[in-house]
Amino acid sequence: MRTLKFVFILTIGLFIFATSQAEAQRITAGGGVGYGSKSENVNFQVNAYYRLPTLPLRIGGDVGFAKPQDNVTEIESNLNVHFMALDTELISLYTITGLNVLYSRSSGGDITESDTDTGFNLGAGGEIDLGFGRGFGEAKYIVGSNRDEQWILGVGVRVSISN
Repeated sequence: MRTLKFVFILTIGLFIFATSQAEAQRITAGGGVGYGSKSENVNFQVNAYYRLPTLPLRIGGDVGFAKPQDNVTEIESNLNVHFMALDTELISLYTITGLNVLYSRSSGGDITESDTDTGFNLGAGGEIDLGFGRGFGEAKYIVGSNRDEQWILGVGVRVSISN
């Protein structure tokens, strides 16, 4: 649970730092849905990213919530770095690498157990201009020591908060 709080506070801190910077910045925020190959569960996520002005990098993160299934609730967060291989007004292609934290809580009767696992994610994604925002699609592989490794597929929309 401490790790989840740390990642959440770090993500909020990075977001505040990014929004306080001067011109030549680009901040996007949005949401979407994802699906895990092993968990076989749909999750809903929100995300925010900051495009570094002089480097082909974007930093940020996302937090996802999976619909409780079999009395198990999962909250997943990722602190990611995107390497922008192609970044135009119409389309963007990028690689993903980052830290993954999964908090799960199971309850049955009077017994409640919780667990926090960490791992790394590697993947790729793309965005396309929709006029009002940018639609995105991502595929990443979660590598973790204490849980099943799995593919995560996600789609959603991000809108620009700042230019």
